[in-house]
Amino acid sequence: MRELEAAGYGPEAYLRIIAGQIGRIGWAVQGVPGDEQWPSWAYSIGLWHTFRVPELALFGLSLPNMAAIINALGRRVADGTPVAADDRIDGVSPCTFAIRPVHDSWRTTSLFAVSDTIYGYLRPVYQQVIWPDRLGSLPWEPGFEARFEGLQPLLWLPRDDHPPGAWTRIDDPPI
Repeated sequence: MRELEAAGYGPEAYLRIIAGQIGRIGWAVQGVPGDEQWPSWAYSIGLWHTFRVPELALFGLSLPNMAAIINALGRRVADGTPVAADDRIDGVSPCTFAIRPVHDSWRTTSLFAVSDTIYGYLRPVYQQVIWPDRLGSLPWEPGFEARFEGLQPLLWLPRDDHPPGAWTRIDDPPI
């Protein structure tokens, strides 16, 4: 949202853009650029409203790649193919993605701020799209490449059980 405000769009105009996208396509993708504290992330807004399925979140890749993946999964949902917790999904990119449910304790954080603004007091369920390392290992599997650790939070764990790191400090003031 910061980028649009810098270009002269206020928060209300931005929310109208998001709502328009949801009205035209069925969902929108909100990207959050990373910085020195945490990696980028992106999430859908509107899948629950339009299709009554959980929203999707993806972490630790480039914003264009995450938007493309969420949009591809959104098109699957629109075509009638559900995306459910514990699924393994092929055909979206060269790798296989895992789907995990986002624990309710993460819904009290600012991770999904624009979604929370659009939906108001309603907090739709989110599912996390997990990507593997170059050898196909997922973050919880032995052999997952250490250089990718911490890029994806483990949102299926309750927030208090998550290993300390950037993601558990998401609402702390900047250092």
